[in-house]
Amino acid sequence: MGVVIRKMMVEDIEDIKRIDSISWEELIRRMYPEIPRITPRTESGILSYLHSDPDGAVAAVDEHAGVIGSSFSHIWGRTGWVGPLTVLPSYQGIGVGKELLKHSLRHLEDRGCSDIGLETMPEQAANIGLYLKVGLRPEGLVVVMGKSLEGHKSSPSPAKLSFERLSEHGSTERHMLASVKEISRSLSAGLDYTAEVELTKKFSFGDTLFAKMDGKYCGFCTVHTVMRREEMRGSAVRCIGIRPGLGDAVLEAMLASAEDLAAEANTPEILVPIPANRRHALDASLSRGYRVVQTLERMMWMGSSGITTGTGDNLCSWSG
Repeated sequence: MGVVIRKMMVEDIEDIKRIDSISWEELIRRMYPEIPRITPRTESGILSYLHSDPDGAVAAVDEHAGVIGSSFSHIWGRTGWVGPLTVLPSYQGIGVGKELLKHSLRHLEDRGCSDIGLETMPEQAANIGLYLKVGLRPEGLVVVMGKSLEGHKSSPSPAKLSFERLSEHGSTERHMLASVKEISRSLSAGLDYTAEVELTKKFSFGDTLFAKMDGKYCGFCTVHTVMRREEMRGSAVRCIGIRPGLGDAVLEAMLASAEDLAAEANTPEILVPIPANRRHALDASLSRGYRVVQTLERMMWMGSSGITTGTGDNLCSWSG
């Protein structure tokens, strides 16, 4: 085949942007004609993926055509996930995507991850088929809920609950990050969202909110107010972690605080990923005026997905 997989370099970024744009244009033409266009990924967006796990970012290179595909890996403690994985349409169906995926999955296992998987659009039969052949199995839906922020009005937090922003508390950042690790692990053994919080700060994508009750951090929410595609405006929650046993009031207040942050950044809407079996979280979002924007299927290669196990609120997406 004349294709090798090697570690990605910064010099590959323009090729990665080109491959992503061509692949999405082809997909939209075939399956989503109602969507006018998908803008290219930003350079900072791709750099952030590369920074997330430098050794897990790989490129597929044809000896004549150059870079034809790419795959990124992400590590949250002992949780690892793959995405985005992209191959030029002209090289799809000949095993390039399969080799990229297998390389990424093995890398995450070698890095000590015990929970490994990815997310994909469930209507993409070819992708589902590829992932099944490699050994991944469907675990459940993640529902992406969206809300317009037009005419946004702030909602008061419950009396015993207050919110802080990481960007405004530099002197206590170490303590706040330690609470991210502690809360993460209360939700799923070995899970640690610290890397996502640090990545958000490093690339100025947004901010992380911390809920405080009785003088102790009880939850956090990382919100991106800068999108990873050019010309796209909106905010997206990357992860929400809330200690078990605190009830729905904390989640509802967290959503309200995230909406405030997104509205202050003048973004027109906010997106929140919610596992479909977290009925109380779906109900909370619906009661606040959210609607279903997209669904993603979480597929597991090994370990636990965090969807069907655990207590507390662990809301996130494994999608790039």
